[in-house]
Amino acid sequence: MLEEKLNDSKESSLDEGTQIEAVEAVESVETVESKDESTSNLAENKNVDDFVESKSMDDPLELKHEEEPLEDKQGMPGFAKGIIAVVIVIAVSVLGYGLGSGWFTRSDDTQDSGSNIAGDGPLLTGSDTGAARTSSDFDLDNFNFSLNLDENGFWQNVRALDHVELFDYHALEIPADIHQVSEAEIQDIIDSILFDHMTTERIMDREVVNGDTLNIDFVGSVDGVEFDGGSTFGMGMEVTLGVTQFIDDFLDQLIGHMPGDVVYVEVTFPEEYHEPSLSGLDALFVTTINYIGGADIVPELTDEFVAANFSAELGFSTVDEMLDELHTILQDNAIQQFLHDYLSAYVTVNNIPEHIISYFEHMMLNHFAEEAAQWGMDLDTLLDMYGFDGVEGLMAESQEDIFGEARLSLVLQAIAEDAGMTVTSEEVAEYLLENFGITDFDEFQEIYGLPWLKQFTRNQLVREYIRERIVLA
Repeated sequence: MLEEKLNDSKESSLDEGTQIEAVEAVESVETVESKDESTSNLAENKNVDDFVESKSMDDPLELKHEEEPLEDKQGMPGFAKGIIAVVIVIAVSVLGYGLGSGWFTRSDDTQDSGSNIAGDGPLLTGSDTGAARTSSDFDLDNFNFSLNLDENGFWQNVRALDHVELFDYHALEIPADIHQVSEAEIQDIIDSILFDHMTTERIMDREVVNGDTLNIDFVGSVDGVEFDGGSTFGMGMEVTLGVTQFIDDFLDQLIGHMPGDVVYVEVTFPEEYHEPSLSGLDALFVTTINYIGGADIVPELTDEFVAANFSAELGFSTVDEMLDELHTILQDNAIQQFLHDYLSAYVTVNNIPEHIISYFEHMMLNHFAEEAAQWGMDLDTLLDMYGFDGVEGLMAESQEDIFGEARLSLVLQAIAEDAGMTVTSEEVAEYLLENFGITDFDEFQEIYGLPWLKQFTRNQLVREYIRERIVLA
């Protein structure tokens, strides 16, 4: 939870947590957004609220597990979020897609005359950008992540140093206003952590009155036989008298009772109840009033609080240790973000070979094509639902992202060329194991191809090299 707060406070496209989450997505991609605690607790109870009646047509308390609407899954133009292909989750999350710059020109050459990097395999090339493009202009059937990369994970026929004006990556200076962490930033995190650990006062010494928020449990039965969906299974349900809508006068019968009382609530299901087997039947709910909810209680930041909540998981047990860790992580996040932004936008790139730009265009369009297939629709229909005017509209709105990613990859390759940095397949496997716990290297190689995995690993090592040598102003 603490790490989540830190990541929320200062986003970093390249932090380790983001990378790990992206790689773990290979095993599982969440398709349902988290619900609030009270709802999620009841999700396992099938129709626990079947007896609840709403003022509206749709019961606000009824748990439904319908597929999320497609429009809720829209993300940044060019790189949509939501239920997406696993390989795109990794590529987008780890490489930080979506942060780019247009400070360069586009080169129509797919080979540099002075290149000393030879490559094999087909080169993806874009169509005439002056004409409106459709999906037929892109060879998605033959797309894979290692296209346009040579066996070492460098762009085919490209010497990046011919396109990029290098900076002193051996001693990149970080401005003071970037790496200095203010007390206000730390306090914001502290306040958020304390809010997450807030509890509710449990009132036990007075009668229930209208307007109270109660925590209750109940077991329902008809003619002495319990029915499906009629019990909270002892997990507690929060209700507010006068607000929460139950059938008949269920909640009114709790008024005047004390917390701890067991109330035998007698009700009659409506004739037009949504569960036909219960329509018009008399029912008994044996209801326990657990407590009346009072004021919210925000804990104090003490050594005892820190030890109880963070010692086992994060390893610190005093306030001072926690504050030191907060400072370190916030500072590191800020530095990592600055480094990413610097590499993405402030290194001079004179031009970008056409086939690198085409690669990222194909990667982006391939993502949408795979998502369209998941939904059982054609690509144009999906793009229309996202608000794009076909493929041409998507490309037009995504040019900054596409060029930015092409630009960043060229900068990282130029640094690797200058530093003489290459990686072997053994080093790739070792890196994935040490940083992400990935033991099945062959599975990843089958998905991405060895060239892409080499490029990915090398890019991470380039970033680490620069990060280890930064100079704080």
